[in-house]
Amino acid sequence: MAKKSRRRKNKEGLSPIVTTVLLVALTVVITSVIFLWFRGMVQEGVTKFNPPKNIALVCDDVHFDATYNSGVFNVVNSANVPIYSLSLKLTAADGSYQTKEITNFSIGNTWPSTGLGSGGTFSGAIGSSELGNAKTITVSPILIGTSGSGKKTFLCEGGSYVQEITL
Repeated sequence: MAKKSRRRKNKEGLSPIVTTVLLVALTVVITSVIFLWFRGMVQEGVTKFNPPKNIALVCDDVHFDATYNSGVFNVVNSANVPIYSLSLKLTAADGSYQTKEITNFSIGNTWPSTGLGSGGTFSGAIGSSELGNAKTITVSPILIGTSGSGKKTFLCEGGSYVQEITL
């Protein structure tokens, strides 16, 4: 029995140049995706004071007293760290919540544009219409520091510096 050899006509593969270009392009795309993924996971360092100190560590030095009584919201900064702003998390009885910065309330006195310095006090009226059906207010300080791209705010969350006010 004789074996028949078949040859296909016009069968062409990719040229080595096209293959090389495709491999280089694929490598560049994969490297870019990995770089952007890692870049999104790493936060830019924000510092405060001189010598520079990581702003997350400065949160431990923040001490303030916040109260709400008869429609009046009071804050006293009892530390050497200026508080740039406050974040108020308004939580309802059903567990739903909304977060607002203190500057978003139509308070009688406006929050100082440079923040609340050491020993500073703030008092302002917050109406029940702005609080809605909130049962608690969680008050978190916002600090401002410097980074490579200029000034940045930093929200101090989840430590002893956060206060909860029951309405």
